[in-house]
Amino acid sequence: MLEQNTLNSSVKQEIQEKLARLRKLMGEKGLEALLLKRHVNFSWLTAGGTNVLCMAQDNGVTSVLVTSDKSYVIASNIEAPRMKEEEKVVAKGFELVEYPWYEGNEMKVVREICGEGAIGCDIAFSGTQNLSGEINRCRYQLLETEKERYLWLGREVSWILEEVLCSVHPGVLESEVAAEVARKLWEKRIEPIGLQAAADERAYKFRHPIAFRNPVRKLLLASVMAKYAGLVTTVTRMVHFGMPSPEFLKQYHDNVRIECEMIALSKPGNKVVLPLQRAVELYRELGYSEEWKHHHQGGAMGYLPRDYRVDFECQENILENQAFCWNPSIAGTKSEDGFISTSQGPLFITYPVRFPVFNLEVGDISFNRPDLLLL
Repeated sequence: MLEQNTLNSSVKQEIQEKLARLRKLMGEKGLEALLLKRHVNFSWLTAGGTNVLCMAQDNGVTSVLVTSDKSYVIASNIEAPRMKEEEKVVAKGFELVEYPWYEGNEMKVVREICGEGAIGCDIAFSGTQNLSGEINRCRYQLLETEKERYLWLGREVSWILEEVLCSVHPGVLESEVAAEVARKLWEKRIEPIGLQAAADERAYKFRHPIAFRNPVRKLLLASVMAKYAGLVTTVTRMVHFGMPSPEFLKQYHDNVRIECEMIALSKPGNKVVLPLQRAVELYRELGYSEEWKHHHQGGAMGYLPRDYRVDFECQENILENQAFCWNPSIAGTKSEDGFISTSQGPLFITYPVRFPVFNLEVGDISFNRPDLLLL
């Protein structure tokens, strides 16, 4: 019972801190209320809730309305019972407002609550101001409870992906690998929202190789995007059957070095463009000068696989407790693990748990990174 009370207290505190961020934005914009319709913002504000029925949807089936002194979950009579019983929105401090599904006029409900004052929204929605960018920024700095959920997710995803890859064999299909990873993730109630697998020449040809029914001969590259309590992480691992050529092994290690140097520069206060600029220099220094042009190099993540991708025009600063995932690639190889930027150094979300590791030193940071798995 004590653990449950502690959990409830920490969740309520998390929600209050997030409401304070939103109300600060409301004050800056002179708004009466904020209406949140995107499922990522519902998950964020409710400390891991789910209000989406289909992975392809951006908007949730319920909305959150935040005023200066109250917060509401607005739901049709279809969704309201689950919001109360399973998402526990009332227990978390939200007032549940229900309307008949066949009326479907959500904005009427919103206006009954907050009158005719100005309302901001996280999408372009009639009668509101689109503040999607400003609301997104409210999510970027993770709280301690979010970090705990993120680290659990990263550990489980790392274990499952590596467990599956340790058992593959020549002739296994890309789609079979993806299916087994997805099955094991769902057992933990982790949602596999993106699965990529490339056998042999497909690892060289495509930077986003969707899994097909292609048999593996010697090389397999596998990537996973997975979501738990709204938080998303991405990770890539590689397997080679038999001894690879010295040139390929060097390329793999060079690829990992590029990622590590990017991570080393991902310090709170730095411009996010700095890791990208260093990566381009390294591609050139290591003999892969054009490879960075064939794929973006990653960026900030959290409740989306990428909150934003970093390009040379990006003006964002790296924040304390902001999650990132860089994904440098060279035709045939890719290196990718999620981490949280902190003033004490990177806190890895995903990391090698069953794969062999090798050590890299970048400045004063010692990295233990996943090596190529040889089977």
